Amino acid sequence: MPFTDTDVTEWSELTSNLYVATARDPHDEGLAQEAMANVWSAFGSGDLPDAVLRMLIEATEVGYLAALNDLRDGSLDGEVGQ
Repeated sequence: MPFTDTDVTEWSELTSNLYVATARDPHDEGLAQEAMANVWSAFGSGDLPDAVLRMLIEATEVGYLAALNDLRDGSLDGEVGQ
């Protein structure tokens, strides 16, 4: 499916909004950035355009931040360790 630069820009803005809505603590942001840098460096980026790669990295950071939020909120207390 082809996409335009406008599509990528819109998707990137959506991802950035998700990041802002999910990030609660600058320390957690650093943890997410470091963890996802390790994941992406091990995986590689192939020949993705830079804007798409940045969007995907930020999206995976959102997932990591959401997990940290759940852990800190105690939402997974019954699940962790099982």
